[in-house]
Amino acid sequence: SYHLPWVHPELNAYSRMEDHYNISEWGEFSGQGSVNYNPNISDPGGLKFENVPNLPEKWERGSEYIALFPNVLLGLHKDHLFAILVLPDGPHKCHERVEIFYYGTDCLGAKFEELRTMNAKNWESIFSEDVGVVEGMQIGRSSRGFGGGIFSPVHDVPTRCFHSWIAQQMLRGFKC
Repeated sequence: SYHLPWVHPELNAYSRMEDHYNISEWGEFSGQGSVNYNPNISDPGGLKFENVPNLPEKWERGSEYIALFPNVLLGLHKDHLFAILVLPDGPHKCHERVEIFYYGTDCLGAKFEELRTMNAKNWESIFSEDVGVVEGMQIGRSSRGFGGGIFSPVHDVPTRCFHSWIAQQMLRGFKC
């Protein structure tokens, strides 16, 4: 979450670095959650997406972003979820397939088309802010001058969880 202030200033305006917590299930998945996810997405008619019924109070402003190892990313919210499938396209390239899902069937009709478009554009804007940073990081990591980096004991637990999973898979011969 420490990249939020610099990479995602608009997202950081309502879901700040200090609003996040780590999620780590060693050997399975990792990610982060926010206790203050509250984007301002509504259409002029006041439409809002249907929420999942009977959610605990934490989900009123909460969200969680989970990486299912090795290549699925989930974003869970009270009124929608997204899934990103990261697909390798050779040793130095990948592409992503993004899908957004809504909980109520009413949200799928023409009445909600503009709101769905706004939500998709919001996420596309956020996701695209990461591209240059990730590409630059990959270039830097492939440099002969890169010495391995240092993990933050507070912020990099989910990343360490993923690296541990990769190491375990390599030791087993990568039998997913």
